[in-house]
Amino acid sequence: MSQFLAPINYDRARDVLRRLSFYAAYSPEGAQQALCTLRQCYPSIFQRMEEKLFTNHALLLEMPGGSHAPLVFVSHVDAAASPEAVSCPHEQPMGVPLSRAHLVTLLEALEALLNEGYLPGGDLMLCLSFDGLSGGAGASSIAAHLKARSIMPCLVLDHGGYVTMDAFRTYLPKDAPLALIGITEKGELQGVVTADEAVSARKRCALRRPVDELLRAGQRLVRRPHHAMLCNASEQMLIRLGEKAPMLQRWLVSHPRLTFPLIRHLWRRRAIMRQFFWSERTVYALSASGSPQDPAQNGQMLIRQTLIPGQKTDDYKRHLRALVRSSDLKLSFPVEHDSSVRALPEGEAWDALSTAIEIQFDLAVIVPCLSPFVTDGRFYTRLGGNVYRFSPFLVTGDEALRGLCTVTDSTLQTAVQFFRSMLSI
Repeated sequence: MSQFLAPINYDRARDVLRRLSFYAAYSPEGAQQALCTLRQCYPSIFQRMEEKLFTNHALLLEMPGGSHAPLVFVSHVDAAASPEAVSCPHEQPMGVPLSRAHLVTLLEALEALLNEGYLPGGDLMLCLSFDGLSGGAGASSIAAHLKARSIMPCLVLDHGGYVTMDAFRTYLPKDAPLALIGITEKGELQGVVTADEAVSARKRCALRRPVDELLRAGQRLVRRPHHAMLCNASEQMLIRLGEKAPMLQRWLVSHPRLTFPLIRHLWRRRAIMRQFFWSERTVYALSASGSPQDPAQNGQMLIRQTLIPGQKTDDYKRHLRALVRSSDLKLSFPVEHDSSVRALPEGEAWDALSTAIEIQFDLAVIVPCLSPFVTDGRFYTRLGGNVYRFSPFLVTGDEALRGLCTVTDSTLQTAVQFFRSMLSI
């Protein structure tokens, strides 16, 4: 069977994953270094495809093809996972961010195809951003450029879904993997709460310390940090699961609008609630500087709020301001995105994606879902409805929560063969 395997440079793929492991949050210097790594490692791609640079080093690579509608692949290079995830010997499995494994195996597949004389059926576009987790200005600028050109792709594919053997097992045939394809994603707010001398400058407030007020606001923000809700994408996921479920389990998921109160109670401690049903608020950074003799007079707290489709950022901004309470604390929102437009789990693009999954993952049950991750795909819905989120990696439940996957030669091979199929539609 080895003669039927797609060619892949395992050493190069692992090396690129290691070399990119330094790059987490966006910085101009880091983005430039990451881009140089990709240029060095994938020369055929950068020689054969036209390049255009956009905001925050975002890169559009474009190659003319046949008469079919354009095919668009998008990904962000930055990743929240710790760089220590890839510090292991060459022969051992590597734990890497799912989004980064998605990107590298896509580039491996395309590099090999180009060396074989590949010509896409329609114009091929790779849209890479370097600030996807800190606002997505890069992806937004590329999407606006494509919209101005009236580009209508047959398919837009990003990371954001995955294959797993650890979720919904009682609703699936024995030994059947579950393939989750993201058809939309949560909205997001990133907020900054700032305390400074304005707190103690008010009349009769001279003894109030700014950072104390900041901590009190933090206490209010972390109370009841999540809320469970059923959105249309998760409803479609449960209904599709019901089509495969045994008779005794089918009643719970076949009519989720009726049974969701019971589902919410039964699954309240499961990881799947956090991924597909929770809007969640997190205080993820707190900074202040002072000394025992001179208490801190300034401080900052960073918060993140995810929103289930159907919830609006404006409503949550008002709610967060009410939780902060103090008018002397400054609250700003550098990142705010409503949930993305939902793609339909049907049609030619869906069928092509499903077929590629079925070829690589035998007996897979394929269902639409709410993407549990932030992706650049949210900006590309303005180009049309066929925006899907899927990465061809088998992940554990813990990896799914953390946005990681384990890379081996076998998983690299599977992913590259999947992307060869997708690049050839």
